[in-house]
Amino acid sequence: MENKAGQFLERYREIEEWVLNNLNVSEMKDLEQVPQYKNLRSNLAFCRMLRNLLSHYDWSKAGNDMIIVTDQAVRQVNNLYYALNPMTLMRVAIRAGQIFAPSPEDFVLAAVKVMQRNDYSYIPIVENHRIVGVFSTKTLMKLVAENGSAILSETLKFRDITNYTRLQEESVSHYGFINPNMTVEDVSLKFQRSRTRKVRLDMLFITDNGHSDGLLQGMVTPVNIL
Repeated sequence: MENKAGQFLERYREIEEWVLNNLNVSEMKDLEQVPQYKNLRSNLAFCRMLRNLLSHYDWSKAGNDMIIVTDQAVRQVNNLYYALNPMTLMRVAIRAGQIFAPSPEDFVLAAVKVMQRNDYSYIPIVENHRIVGVFSTKTLMKLVAENGSAILSETLKFRDITNYTRLQEESVSHYGFINPNMTVEDVSLKFQRSRTRKVRLDMLFITDNGHSDGLLQGMVTPVNIL
């Protein structure tokens, strides 16, 4: 049986560091007396006890290990980690600084080339850190179908096609807006529920207030969740 002691100790170290930096306690054992974490007391006590045993064990000793940490023990410490510090969206999201987001003054054709090269389906148009529109491959097809390919000149800017990029309600678009405090589980459920809609969600933009007028924080797709 593989000994998972190293994994357990590393995760417990992360828990301890987060607790001491974010909660008003000076020692891990004090957390067991906080009413808010009453339902975690048994797991807190178990993980603290095992951590102490492992920390005082002489790992240089020859022969078989006397303390074997199993997969179940690792699951216990992982459960504790996520119960205390839930998996938030920003851990898996694409951060705002990593998003290809042209401004209204940028050229459409240049952006289309970037989209094609990187296989992007949607890109936000951002001004002053706020999304003012969304451009997609479907937008491009509609633009050309209604105006002809000649409209895609080198000088065409996003501000010239605002009628095609204006923000839509989530119920009729493939994107939506959420706040950064949502958990991965919350967002996963949101994507799953959209499968029953006529227009399925492909992308969620994260803003500071969870609405289209908020400051862009990042974005997430089903692939990020997986």
